[in-house]
Amino acid sequence: MEFVKLVGPAAMFFIMFSIALSIKPSAFVAIVKNPLSFYVGLVSQVIGLPLIGFTLALTIPFPPEVKIGIVLITCLPSAVTSNYITKKLDGNVPLSITLTAVASLLAFITIPFILKIYLLFVFEDFSTEIFNEKLVGASLQIFIIVTLPVIIGVIFNTVFENIAKKIDPIFDKISTILFILIIGIAIFQDLEEIPEYLRFAGIKTVLIFVLGFFMATFLAKLFKLNKADQITITVETVLQNGAMGFVIGALIFDDIKYVMPIAAYALLQYIFLLVYFTYVKKILDK
Repeated sequence: MEFVKLVGPAAMFFIMFSIALSIKPSAFVAIVKNPLSFYVGLVSQVIGLPLIGFTLALTIPFPPEVKIGIVLITCLPSAVTSNYITKKLDGNVPLSITLTAVASLLAFITIPFILKIYLLFVFEDFSTEIFNEKLVGASLQIFIIVTLPVIIGVIFNTVFENIAKKIDPIFDKISTILFILIIGIAIFQDLEEIPEYLRFAGIKTVLIFVLGFFMATFLAKLFKLNKADQITITVETVLQNGAMGFVIGALIFDDIKYVMPIAAYALLQYIFLLVYFTYVKKILDK
């Protein structure tokens, strides 16, 4: 965890700045043009998925560390790869970018708030006071390493558009490497602990995929959104920013046990989306 604490914040700042290099203020026009899809997607991601995390954590007997890790997973914003996957699935890319950007901008409020509510609901012992105190500082840290670089990136892309276009592909590759390093080294440092916690957390992460998928699909169909927007909202809901979860988990908690569920989810979410990708492509090709 020490490596993540030392290097993670700077790496996350770079990753979030890299995400914002492809975002312009004009992208947010998607909210005005199609506000219903945006609101459905935001509710699904920011409210619906955390409620699923709460429900699973409160109803299934798992170690407290795993439960908190599960809740943390469900209140993360979507990963940058959601925009790429949405494009490949013929989804609504402007909507995807807008949801990713807004969820990331709100992360410094939503993540500490959701964790705080869960801790107040579930725990009553003194140890949680430590968590609660850390959550206050974590809010500012999340703003600095997640929200601030998105704001700077959007401004940079607006003022220096040509430079942004040139460096975006390079920064994107570097971000991928940093993402792999953050998760890879964090796991390697506590390798002997992983099998046990993947065993505990793996089942729950699969449940999050399944329930999150059906919730997003149900909401999109309930409001009669078009197919492209349905795909976008589903991807944005279930694809979480694993690297951010690792960094935030390391900042708030001192034990690797709390972020092991994030490792399980970070791996399994891409397997799940690969199955979904294959299914959607077969439907579209018919």
